[in-house]
Amino acid sequence: MKKTLRYALLLVGMTSLPAMAHVGYTGRNFGTFDGTSATSTLSGQGVTGNYGWIDGTDADYGDAHKTASYRFTLLNPADVTLTFQQATSTVTDHSGITSTSELGLTPGFSLYQGLAHLAPMGADYDSSAMSKAHRPAGTEGAFRALDDWKIGNDADTVNGVPASLSFFKHIGHAYDGTASGSVSGFDGVADGKVSHTFSNLAAGDYSVFVGGSDYLAQEISNPNILTKYGVSGTLVAGVVPEPETYAMLLAGLGLMGAIVRRRESKRNSEDSI
Repeated sequence: MKKTLRYALLLVGMTSLPAMAHVGYTGRNFGTFDGTSATSTLSGQGVTGNYGWIDGTDADYGDAHKTASYRFTLLNPADVTLTFQQATSTVTDHSGITSTSELGLTPGFSLYQGLAHLAPMGADYDSSAMSKAHRPAGTEGAFRALDDWKIGNDADTVNGVPASLSFFKHIGHAYDGTASGSVSGFDGVADGKVSHTFSNLAAGDYSVFVGGSDYLAQEISNPNILTKYGVSGTLVAGVVPEPETYAMLLAGLGLMGAIVRRRESKRNSEDSI
């Protein structure tokens, strides 16, 4: 099926897209969070096809360029809730081409610790020699939705900087709808929206890769295989209580329990008189 898909893209002149597209965060940086409660929403983004995320769950990996990459930074440990949902908006792609995205995305996403290369370093992409050298032969790309993965850039021959890899450590994932095969993490409601809370994330840099979760949408018989689907994302960062706070809370609950038990004991004694 996937070989046929690649042939179909070649026929419609799409073979240049993976080579031109690179992993980047332009317009998709949720920001930096310092341990206080905060919310950040990003709109005006889109992905091509409704299968980019779920394709990264199978044995031959997936193409990172069929997903949208987001980032955020935590200066202190925090509870983080990520929500992605279908949207429609004006989208500008990596080539500067503007189009209107459509509703219909069934989103899935994975959270990783780590970032792709940032300027002035060369950007990462699936078909770079460095990427291909560090994944099994015959795989579609570098993206893995359920595991750690890596992707590389090209050497900067002008400045003498060698090619190198970016590493992503898988933290967790979630996707919209019901179970797709044996893939865990579905929310059980196909409503074009998925949300998940990650508790007590450590300080550091994080990446989120978002795409469609309909595995069958990559069939060439699908008339919407090249449709640009819109997506909006929201990050809510919460404060992680200090250990002393937990201790005080537990002590307070214990004291309340003791008071309740004492009152019940007194009431029972009075009733028996």
